[in-house]
Amino acid sequence: MPALDARIQGPGFMSVGVSALPPVLQVACAHCGSRVARERVRAARDSFCCEGCEAVSGILRSRGLTGYYSLRERGGSLRRPAPAPQLDRSYAYLDDPAFRKLYASDAGEGALQMAFFAEGVHCAACVWLLEKLPEFVPGVRSVSLDLGSSTAVVRVPPSGSFAEAAREFHRLGYRPHPVRGTEQEELQARENRRMLIRVGLSGACTGNIMLLAFAVYGGADGSWARLFNWLSFVIFLPVLFHGAVPFYQEAWRALRRRQISIDVPIVLGIAVGAAASFANLLSGSGHVYFDSLSALVFLLLSSRYVMRRAQQGALHSTKLLHFLAPSVVRRKRVQAPPYEEISMDLLQPGDLIEVRPSEPVPIDGIVTSGRSHLNRALLTGESDPVAVGAGETVFAGTVNLDSVLEIRVQASGYATRLGAILRAIETGQGRKAPIVNLTDRISRYFVAVAVALAGAVFAWGAWSSGWQEGLNRALAMVIVTCPCALALATPLAMSVAIGRASRQGMLIKGADALERLASADSVYLDKTGTLTSGEFGVLEWSAAAGREREAERAALALEARSNHPVARAIVRHLSAKGAPEAGAIAEVHDFQERLGRGVSGRIGGVAYELRQAEPGASGTEVVLSAGGETIARIALGDQLREGAREAVERLRASGLEPAILSGDAEGPVARVAAALGIPADKTHARATPERKSELIRGEARALMVGDGANDAAALSSAYVGVAVHGGMEVSLRAADAYLARPGVGPVLELVTAARESMKVVRRNLAFSLVYNVIGGGAALLGWVDPLFAAVLMPLSALTVFVSSIAGTRTMRRALR
Repeated sequence: MPALDARIQGPGFMSVGVSALPPVLQVACAHCGSRVARERVRAARDSFCCEGCEAVSGILRSRGLTGYYSLRERGGSLRRPAPAPQLDRSYAYLDDPAFRKLYASDAGEGALQMAFFAEGVHCAACVWLLEKLPEFVPGVRSVSLDLGSSTAVVRVPPSGSFAEAAREFHRLGYRPHPVRGTEQEELQARENRRMLIRVGLSGACTGNIMLLAFAVYGGADGSWARLFNWLSFVIFLPVLFHGAVPFYQEAWRALRRRQISIDVPIVLGIAVGAAASFANLLSGSGHVYFDSLSALVFLLLSSRYVMRRAQQGALHSTKLLHFLAPSVVRRKRVQAPPYEEISMDLLQPGDLIEVRPSEPVPIDGIVTSGRSHLNRALLTGESDPVAVGAGETVFAGTVNLDSVLEIRVQASGYATRLGAILRAIETGQGRKAPIVNLTDRISRYFVAVAVALAGAVFAWGAWSSGWQEGLNRALAMVIVTCPCALALATPLAMSVAIGRASRQGMLIKGADALERLASADSVYLDKTGTLTSGEFGVLEWSAAAGREREAERAALALEARSNHPVARAIVRHLSAKGAPEAGAIAEVHDFQERLGRGVSGRIGGVAYELRQAEPGASGTEVVLSAGGETIARIALGDQLREGAREAVERLRASGLEPAILSGDAEGPVARVAAALGIPADKTHARATPERKSELIRGEARALMVGDGANDAAALSSAYVGVAVHGGMEVSLRAADAYLARPGVGPVLELVTAARESMKVVRRNLAFSLVYNVIGGGAALLGWVDPLFAAVLMPLSALTVFVSSIAGTRTMRRALR
């Protein structure tokens, strides 16, 4: 690669080597797979993208844990691996008694436990690695990691150290964040376990009863048939008195409210079928239906359990702030060392804290010393950095960009402005009316008619042919019209749709969200991070004729010495263009940087200055002058995502009218709207989080697509909210769906998939209703006996199952 080692010698320029050039080699990190900068590429051995990955790889090799890599390759990944963080904190606060009182709990058997969100967990190999922690960290009894939520529970003896376990997490490449559970979540977990036990028990019993039923249907008679029927009865008892309990409870609640829910005929069918089967078993004549009844209970329990877990995919909203703000801050001390790490929960108004460059501001407060720039896009949606200094107010959720700031705490946690937004999210979630799905609306009438018909059939049969015939006809009516297919029609189709979407990086919270996605008629798009990349960059570069190369070299030489966001954006732009040729960077004399005014210096005896243009320009514009003469103008801002215009056109063609709802200034928002063909009356700029929420609530069936915490309240208030790639965890928990892929295109895929799933639901309902009408009519006329009805009942559920699986083909095409 001779071009990499070339040098340019000239007046006022100094030569630099390969390290000054941007990375171009496509070499993957041996640990995380990220691209390796070429100055870190090693020909003879593994290359790593950063010191953190190299350190973690060394730890894994020294401890014989290289099986992590092979397991990761075999198992695939839920999320993309990220470079390993370097150990930059002691985690000593985890062992503080006050902190333990808040976060640790009794694990039984003389142990304490604490839960952590393990940042960086992405595959089964991560689970394997972290659960081996007790083997090489003394005092750690066990680690249990849930891959879906990235939550690890660490157990130690009362004298053990959570700090040491956390440091080991960090050394292995997973930054731990302590989280607090709630009583509601613990109750929810216990209920999930109980329900799973019911499903497993019912499934095991159903399988064994089916084996015995096959023997009877296959020709077993006499004493063998009687023995098999009695064994079926005994095995059916756990299903009847334990597995089906949730149906009894729901039916009783409905009857107490003077309503007939779908569980009422299910319970009626189970009760009548079980009673008739037991009576026939005692008399030694007639048929028993233990196999069909147990299969019905198992299928319904399984479907409801799958839907329950799908709706619990996100963590409870009480944890929102733990994922948004850092869990640890550096508080100023009177004695040495000058700062100590403490938990956010122990912070008090009046405390002084230190916030370093690239760190989020964790509180609302007043800057007491230091000058820097803040990125406020997370809170307000503004893409341009804002200068702050002593005496100015800063808010939680913003990010410090340049220099160290010392801030006096005014409010923390939910008392901050950001906390108020989160409270609004929780309130919005509570106000959101429940969706009454199509199945419930149909079953409200169907169930009442089926119960009334069964009573009428019994009366007619008893009057015309005797009570035994009346009972058989009524039993056949109850069994054949038992709404098992109707009960499965919606949740099964929804479960399949949600599962298919999740495999494509689209996480949907529940069936109600899917239904609302299918019926949305307009879409409001946040600008920053949704329509645009969310990164501050050069939008336009114009230089005086004949002075293009001079302008590029001078701008790079000046801005390479600054850490300002504008400077970094210009350096990235010029480096990507390959300027200056072969990496020559001009030497600057008398360099000066004045916050808010720009940079200046002398290059080759000429005085150059880069300063912000006069107010009135759209977005951020800087002017480069040489000897007082303007030689270049540079427009900067948030860059439009590739393919955004085409995606917006497809949204419009699908029946979703697009609009922009942004907190950014009018100029950048108008520029993006014009580029996308969105009219001015559909464009809203400078919208605060509160204003966004107010606007979106005024739209009946609007889909809100957002990316930052400033969109969280609007996402929660919308008819349906979708958080897109790059958004904070808070957005995911406020929204109804999350898209792991960037851009607007996946939004249309999600809506199309939701519409296809609703077609499957309607088809399933049609199948189940047709079956029930035909079967009920046949039972009414006496054409169907209880045994044949019991055979037809699971066939209807099987039809719905096949229909739901077949529907995944059209969904697969929609999600490509």
